[in-house]
Amino acid sequence: MRLNSTVGASKPSAGESFGSPDGKSQGRGRYSHHASHGSGSKHFNDKRTSNLVYQPKKPDVLSNSVEAEGSHKKQPESQDAVASGGDHQSSSVHSDSQNIHWGVSKMNIAETPQKEAESSATKNIDYLHKEEVTCMQEESPQPLKVDTKGQTSLEKGFDICPPKKGTPFMLKPSLLEKNRQKRNEIKRVMEGQIRNVLRSGMVLLKNYLSISDQVNIVKTCRDLGLGPGGFYQPGYRDGASLNLKMMCLGKNWDPEKRAYEDIRSRDSAIPPTIPAKFNQLVKKAIEDSRALIEGNKKTRDAASELPWMSPDICIVNFYSASGKLGLHQDRDETRESLDEGLPVVSFSVGDNAEFLYGDQRDVDKAQKVLLESGDVLIFGGKSRHIFHGVAAIIPNTTPQALQEETYFRPGRLNLTFRQY
Repeated sequence: MRLNSTVGASKPSAGESFGSPDGKSQGRGRYSHHASHGSGSKHFNDKRTSNLVYQPKKPDVLSNSVEAEGSHKKQPESQDAVASGGDHQSSSVHSDSQNIHWGVSKMNIAETPQKEAESSATKNIDYLHKEEVTCMQEESPQPLKVDTKGQTSLEKGFDICPPKKGTPFMLKPSLLEKNRQKRNEIKRVMEGQIRNVLRSGMVLLKNYLSISDQVNIVKTCRDLGLGPGGFYQPGYRDGASLNLKMMCLGKNWDPEKRAYEDIRSRDSAIPPTIPAKFNQLVKKAIEDSRALIEGNKKTRDAASELPWMSPDICIVNFYSASGKLGLHQDRDETRESLDEGLPVVSFSVGDNAEFLYGDQRDVDKAQKVLLESGDVLIFGGKSRHIFHGVAAIIPNTTPQALQEETYFRPGRLNLTFRQY
């Protein structure tokens, strides 16, 4: 083999064959890339560099389809290999390749309508599936609720113990702090709770609910408040809203109708039942109050001053730091319950509240008493129809132990029990 004189090029001379040992087939050997047409090399200007014959491409009606694009791709290398001198073997290979090419095109023509139909059907199925998923996502399982103005809305439950943001947990009190709290609790029990008879049928039991009882009340109300029939923003018929969140147990009280109902009309929710533990605390509070009345008057006729009551209704109100409630009377129970003077039992948990009460709806003439976390207030008998309300909430007065155990949000939780 002779080397070309051109610098940087290494090609065989014109008289030499390359690729196949018999010298007939080009373009399949090691130097196939040198056999391209129009290479511009001066060594090949006066000689044929290839016996390839250009065949014009016939028009294909499927040139835009994926199958047609595949049919126009370069055929196997044996199709391009043409022996020098135009021998019969090369011609037959070219003819067979051409027949294969048109056979593939015809097959693509026959298969394309079916594939296009299948592709269209698949797209329709995917579109319908996406529409179905979208509809399912839009149909939220949240209960439909109606606001006080009659407009429908999706309302999330109010959480009285929201998770702390930024930190996944709150530091627990040290062992020293826990022991101090236990000593204070034991001291409170040994010294006895402060119990006052404010007026006939009206008793205040200071520090009556233990910290453990308060924790249980908060946690129970929190769970009930997030479920069906839980906390919501109540309002009056004229569109005014109460400055608190409310939840009813046993029966629902509607501020607009000023009446009780078995199913909450705003969202058709069934009020949760009163927990048995709550009823036990109410029973014990009435018993202790009647014992206090008997001890003060040295008489055993405490039942006439403070009748017995088995609660089947509980209204739970949460007051924020700016919460308040104007002077009003609790007079929407049955006539029998009101005439007998069946008492209302009120639990206070959380921040302190300034409680007003009197015989008239006059703030200036009302008396005031401070209700702290753990206090129980009872009014029945002759005091059953007193006007009462909440003048203000004193912030940052919730017991620290209660906050640490429940993450109770700033505010006051008030439960009022009564018999319908």
